[in-house]
Amino acid sequence: MNIQTVTKKAQIIITISLLMLVMGCAKSGYNEVMVYNNNFKSGSTDKLTGAILYKNNGEYLIGRYNKNGFTINLDNLPAHQAIEIIAEPRFHDSWDGNNNYGGIDGPDIWNINMDGTTVLNATFSNTPCNSIYCLYQSYPADYGLINNPPKTGAYMDIAGICHMADVFKTSVYKIDKTIKHSASKVTISFKDLLVQKNVADQMCDESWSMGSLIIKIINTPE
Repeated sequence: MNIQTVTKKAQIIITISLLMLVMGCAKSGYNEVMVYNNNFKSGSTDKLTGAILYKNNGEYLIGRYNKNGFTINLDNLPAHQAIEIIAEPRFHDSWDGNNNYGGIDGPDIWNINMDGTTVLNATFSNTPCNSIYCLYQSYPADYGLINNPPKTGAYMDIAGICHMADVFKTSVYKIDKTIKHSASKVTISFKDLLVQKNVADQMCDESWSMGSLIIKIINTPE
């Protein structure tokens, strides 16, 4: 048997081994199914409770909210081990983050809750930050754990809505959370706990909306 023949056989054995490895992984590996996907462009609020359809610059969003929010209810879910929530919240105008001025102005908290369990409870800040003045936020950590600079984790900064819109603007986030879950139905709520008792028009001072929402169910290898 010459060297060329041996080399070809070795290549065939390696190829077969790799195929078996890939097939084995595919059989028992990770898989996911999207059970909800809505960027609200069609104006649909199906499966949402408390949804407010809001149009800003020709774009549909769910919002705006101040001391309020909405809930999504999904049932008849296939068997799964976890749920992934991919949300795009938009925080408009003068969110004050961890600031707690005597319970008058802040903290400004945004919350995700799934079946009664808190998934995220974080503050967000849109304020300018310098050596003299900076209102920090907790996100991506939960409130009370850490001080992060304003807009930490935001992937885009766009025009504000109302109060000093050119200063505070709107910070856009992509929040991705995966939580252990196996029930055939799920209820997920998104709401704020905003505090600003020193203004006449609280909605104009600070609010939030949702640009898109994706829910997936996930199975992982045993």
